[in-house]
Amino acid sequence: MGTINKTSMAPNTKSSVEEKKEDLPQEVTVHNVDCNKEFHTRGEVTQSQAKFDWKVVEPYDGKKWVSWDVLGMQVKDDKHKLEWRNCADVTHAWTGLVSLKPGQHEPLHTHTTPMIYYILQGKPIVSLNYIMNRTSKWQCVSIPSECPHSITNDTSEEVVIAWCYVSLKDKVNPSENYNWKWLENIF
Repeated sequence: MGTINKTSMAPNTKSSVEEKKEDLPQEVTVHNVDCNKEFHTRGEVTQSQAKFDWKVVEPYDGKKWVSWDVLGMQVKDDKHKLEWRNCADVTHAWTGLVSLKPGQHEPLHTHTTPMIYYILQGKPIVSLNYIMNRTSKWQCVSIPSECPHSITNDTSEEVVIAWCYVSLKDKVNPSENYNWKWLENIF
């Protein structure tokens, strides 16, 4: 039985064997302290975060959203210049928001890590393995590893999607490895 050349599924890829690259710089997310003011002192929050590095991140904090150039890529046409914000430190998860202005398009591509989209605003076309899907607010899109996918905003409204890459190593199963401990007596 022959092997499948995965690079033939994604035109314009350089090679199926690439050199190991250094990690690209990622935004360090910052906790939004305004969400605690009603309930806790800054000291209480800092003490809690010293034990567990949790954060509530505000992606609409006035900082510029990033595009392909932070990954060392330059797109030829502005319709492909999507903008996104990371919403968690990459040491925890690679997740965030992506914005597609009217007429913008994320080209068909694949990657090894599975991912999930939650449509937060707009009605984009999400193509999955060459099948177009008109999605809408609150829908969840599951994208398996190596599944060709793209996003097209053919509407007059901005599209906002929450995205999350899922680990290939840690398979999620609510019945295994969670070791839930209820800290409130609700049962």
